Amino acid sequence: MKAVKKRVADRSIRDLLWKFLRAGVMYQGKWQETLTGTPQGGIVSLLLANIYLYKLDMYMESKYLKLSRYEHSKRRKQGQGNYLYVRYAGDFVVLCNGTKAEAHAMKEELGALLCTMGLTFSEEKTKVTHITEGFTFLGYWIIRSRGRRGTMTPKGLIPDSAMKRFQHATRGILASNSTHEATRAKIQAQNRLTRGWCQYYRSTSSPSEVFGKLSHELIWDMTHWLGRKYKISAPEVMRRYKREAGGLMTLGTNTIALVLPKIYRAKKLLARTWHNPYTAKEDIAREHLLSYNSLWHGAEDRQGWADLREEVNLLKGTTCYVCGITLHPSEVEIDHIVPRKRFKDPTEADRMKHLQPLCTSCHRAKTQIDLKVLSRVR
Repeated sequence: MKAVKKRVADRSIRDLLWKFLRAGVMYQGKWQETLTGTPQGGIVSLLLANIYLYKLDMYMESKYLKLSRYEHSKRRKQGQGNYLYVRYAGDFVVLCNGTKAEAHAMKEELGALLCTMGLTFSEEKTKVTHITEGFTFLGYWIIRSRGRRGTMTPKGLIPDSAMKRFQHATRGILASNSTHEATRAKIQAQNRLTRGWCQYYRSTSSPSEVFGKLSHELIWDMTHWLGRKYKISAPEVMRRYKREAGGLMTLGTNTIALVLPKIYRAKKLLARTWHNPYTAKEDIAREHLLSYNSLWHGAEDRQGWADLREEVNLLKGTTCYVCGITLHPSEVEIDHIVPRKRFKDPTEADRMKHLQPLCTSCHRAKTQIDLKVLSRVR
């Protein structure tokens, strides 16, 4: 809070942060008091970590990172290594081109600095390793190995753990107990996962091999899900749902196709000089990261409604039945001609003869009239 007070003058904001720090956490269904530190996983914890670890950034920048090319060269001639430092919230990496003893000495040096701040290393996550053995940072496997030209080069690869998380998330979306949900909703949910994951990893070294493997698995996972849903064989699924998108064979309906990872080509990450946004005088850009915690699995408030909506668009068109305006398929709203609550059997209400396409304004107006009629009947 003293670190926050140096930059934030608004007392109400500081009071709010203090309440957040003292609110406690829920762990395995039980409340626990937080006497020190910030709640693990709290979204404000990342911001507070950046504020508190500013001292670490300034230490590394002033002592090791701001050296000129001459000073770097001088240290190397004296048998000393140079250092690079990267931090993201509470995780950071220090790269050293010196000896193993120098790397261990840097670990001790930073450990002593953190100790003065009331912090200690997480021994489980902290290690000294050679770059040829590699390490994981922010979901990437960083390693130095032989490249295509036969020279040693640094690479950012997709770790096996990231592949397994993608496969696990896909199996959660296409679970065998979710066949009652709409096909369109399932494809939408899977496409969201695929796009986010591939965009994050397309800048790695040669991602096409991993993307190709996951594409093959995804096709078969979707085939098995459709086969269980409609109780048909795999060849019949291919005959009904085989589509072509982006020059590749995939699965889909008349209006939506399954996005395959292999449509994403490798994107070269251009090397450029980059400055720490917390120590440099420039605007800070927010990062966009993929989170599995809030991943939509294709579940709907009304099961099967996405498929029914697509069918109405196909059979009755995209023209509003009240005002006659032509709509884009995504703008069409499906209305029950007779209010759904008037039917004893809900499945009867969802038959095609009882449905009509409307625009948003007409749908709202008709809903208001239907509600008045229903209130009078009651």
